[in-house]
Amino acid sequence: MAEREIKYRGLKTFQIFSGEMKSVWIYGFYLKRGTYGDPGPQAHIFVYENGYEGYRVDAKTIGQFTGLVDSAGKEIYEDDIISHDDGRIGLVEFHNGGFVVNYGNDIRRALYAVENWQVTILGNRFENPDLTVSITAKKNESPAQELGLPSLEAELAAEE
Repeated sequence: MAEREIKYRGLKTFQIFSGEMKSVWIYGFYLKRGTYGDPGPQAHIFVYENGYEGYRVDAKTIGQFTGLVDSAGKEIYEDDIISHDDGRIGLVEFHNGGFVVNYGNDIRRALYAVENWQVTILGNRFENPDLTVSITAKKNESPAQELGLPSLEAELAAEE
């Protein structure tokens, strides 16, 4: 059996000396645990770099590595917004036991099915919420019109 890398990322926000708030992504393994003085279990990402470090992160931002990379070699995580070479934009989600790309209007496609396409990470839904607007389909358009692919609706129906 091939070994796969299981890791997560989470956003840590903190205040620097100037009073400015700064956010950084922490990559490692996820553990929900309590620390001294905490009211209860908190979301932490632990990293093995120069020892064993644990960082409290915002639990809403935790996403798992999909095991795939984009055309530039950048790792694709849950909640990333990706663009295909054909112009379609979708949100990477974990749905029904696997990673999918959500194109809006409840159209989802398994991420492994699109891995051979040229895919580019545009950002993620936390740092680039404006990109998610292009994913949410307009209510008066059919999913095929929104994606600009008339045959996609039939193709997805055939898969089910």
